[in-house]
Amino acid sequence: MNPVIYEQIMSLLGLIALWVFWYYLWKPQRIDIFRQKLFVLRSDLFDLAANGAVPFDHPAYTQLRLLINGLIRFAHRASLPTLIIAVAQSSTAASGALAAWRKDVQKLPGDERNQLLAVHSAVSEAFAKHLIGGSFLLSAYVVLRVSYAFAKAFFLLFIGKRNIRSFTVSRVRSKVDNETNQVAKPGADVIEAHVLNEEQRRTGMKMQHAYAH
Repeated sequence: MNPVIYEQIMSLLGLIALWVFWYYLWKPQRIDIFRQKLFVLRSDLFDLAANGAVPFDHPAYTQLRLLINGLIRFAHRASLPTLIIAVAQSSTAASGALAAWRKDVQKLPGDERNQLLAVHSAVSEAFAKHLIGGSFLLSAYVVLRVSYAFAKAFFLLFIGKRNIRSFTVSRVRSKVDNETNQVAKPGADVIEAHVLNEEQRRTGMKMQHAYAH
């Protein structure tokens, strides 16, 4: 066989193997991991209500639970194209659902408010990481941003304006998380608003259907 043709065939088989690994192995695993994180956070939210931090029928609780349920349902569709479409089609009506939830949370006492905001922050962070991890372009962009930040930090270390103690594992992880949130969080907020709005409509339709029967 011609060596050039052989190399082309092997390259093609390698690309097919990578696609199979991504689509049938890694992608489902990512979705399962993300959903498991949301299940845990939903359980934490339930515990807050069970312990009396917020009533089960309070909008701050019910709407956050709706959002988590929607993201669990939506997890397999979260991608860069979805992110772009959501941002392009963002509407006041959709974002109003999330804004209304934030207003309801602000009416709670300080400790209870902070606990619910912490759950929502963890949900948003997990969703942002899920979006980044599902897109090669977004992942590469985050890597570039992190690489630039550390190149700058090493330069400051070299000229004596940065201490070596600043390069700890926790600070490195914090930097990666911060860059991830900066890249994906704005778009993730838009998708969250759409998901919550859609869950409100879906559950409302279910309630109407139930009363009709």
